[in-house]
Amino acid sequence: MRNLTDLIHAARRATTPAALFRLQQDVAASDVLTWLPGAGRAEHVLHAEPTLTLLRVEIPPRTEYPPHDHLIPACIAVLDGRETNTFYRLADATLTPTAETHTTAGAVLPMDEHVIHSVANRTPSPSTALHLYLGDLFHLSRTIWRPTTHTPAPYSDELYFSLARTTAPA
Repeated sequence: MRNLTDLIHAARRATTPAALFRLQQDVAASDVLTWLPGAGRAEHVLHAEPTLTLLRVEIPPRTEYPPHDHLIPACIAVLDGRETNTFYRLADATLTPTAETHTTAGAVLPMDEHVIHSVANRTPSPSTALHLYLGDLFHLSRTIWRPTTHTPAPYSDELYFSLARTTAPA
């Protein structure tokens, strides 16, 4: 891949979670940051259509975003820095943390459509990742949970970014 058009064409061919994972492995090992648009923005929509969404996501240092769902398979390629994902289980309207992973530059994190997670960058440097979703992320009735109370609310980008909080150093 040499540009965004090549990336979109490759992502359109990755129609299963396994194919998406393989594509993201290739992306994570490439020089994608030399040509990927959207540097300096927290979230930059690279492409969205009914079967595919591509986002460039930059997380500022020591920032954590609230728990949320996607409702579609996703695969994250960390391109620079480190992301920490906390995974949750929802049972009887109670959101409970179940696991945490640290994904560093060059690594890929797949998520199925049932995942509820929060993402953080607990380091003193920004992180950058390419997020690919098998569907249109912006036309789903998603849920976000408030970080301190785990009270659910309808997802919106405005609420998501307003609930970001500062984390302790890694």
